[in-house]
Amino acid sequence: MSNKLKKRFIIFSMISVTVLLVFIIIAINGLNWFMLSKQSDMMVESLLDDKEIFDKNVIDRPPPDIYTFVEKGMRAKQFFVVYFDDENNISDIDTKNIPSMENADAEEYAAHAIKTAKQTGKIDGYKYAVREFDGGTKVVFLDVSDQNNMLLMVMLVSCAIGLVCWITVLLIVILLSGKVIRPVLQGIEKQKQFITNAGHEMKTPLAIIQSNNDTMALIHGENKYNIHISNQTKRLNKLMTNLLVLSRLDEDIYFEKECVDVSEMADKLLPAYIEEANRREILFDAKINEGITLNINRENLSQLMTALLDNAVKYTRSGGKIGFCLSADGKRVRIVEENSCDVPAEPDTERLFERFYRGDKARTQDGSTMGFGIGLSSARAICENFGGKLTAEYVDGCMIRFTAVL
Repeated sequence: MSNKLKKRFIIFSMISVTVLLVFIIIAINGLNWFMLSKQSDMMVESLLDDKEIFDKNVIDRPPPDIYTFVEKGMRAKQFFVVYFDDENNISDIDTKNIPSMENADAEEYAAHAIKTAKQTGKIDGYKYAVREFDGGTKVVFLDVSDQNNMLLMVMLVSCAIGLVCWITVLLIVILLSGKVIRPVLQGIEKQKQFITNAGHEMKTPLAIIQSNNDTMALIHGENKYNIHISNQTKRLNKLMTNLLVLSRLDEDIYFEKECVDVSEMADKLLPAYIEEANRREILFDAKINEGITLNINRENLSQLMTALLDNAVKYTRSGGKIGFCLSADGKRVRIVEENSCDVPAEPDTERLFERFYRGDKARTQDGSTMGFGIGLSSARAICENFGGKLTAEYVDGCMIRFTAVL
């Protein structure tokens, strides 16, 4: 139990940390991309609005001694400008701010930008903007490859820092998990110890009550009071057995496994339930494939099938039907039990596996058929303890099917 709780605590903690770190990394990189994009947009707009840069008559003038922040940024950037006349023919190309750019390449970029009919966009590593003016159109191309490199660098650095933080938190969580779950484990251990002690303490008085009741029935004859005492004693014995099974399964106790002939076990268990079903006018249909074996604890497997069959016989009304099927699919053994049921008041079948949960209709039953709502919990715990799975589903609205896969 302690190992399971530690693993769950570590898994849930690291999932939370992972989600948080991913959100932070996405936020940092998203904000960085937004700021760089806005910066490049501002520079492109400044280049479009700066007449001195576009005016070829004054573009070669010496720069002033004092620049604004934007002007400094523009002059540090590589860009080129292409002019079009009224007929969309290239009238001039200015590539002096980016010596590596050939005029032919500049013409190709500009033609593509004009063809897209967009005011702004990106081509390769350049951000462009188109603006019309008196006498033609001008297109500015700004080299943003350094921004792309910065984006990549920030992304790699943030991911590396996130990974280091994730590993650090993982080590801290592993080291502190024992202390964190210790109070929970202590509470669980006290609860299991109470159940175990109470179960063992109640077995003796229940055995004495049953023995005295049987003796009185022999001496004075059986009457309805003897029958009621016997039924309730059996129910309490079964409750104690199921509680002890659940307690042992929660303690990570190793159950000795052996090769069990599941078909033979089912053949031995079914006759008693078929007889009870016939007595209550319930149709019982059993299909058992022969020769099915499984490496499992014999007692636990018997308790699993008994829980399913008990549940079926208890909660199937007279005139209903029960189906039981045992089959094998490769290494998997499938046990399917289905029985008639009333219109489900609880659509969530998972609630049926909660300890001590019973539907309202089940609570109205009396006599030996009344259950405690713990048999299915025991059955699922047994399945999970051996790596299996037990599920429930409604079929056609009037049948419920339990499927155990081992």
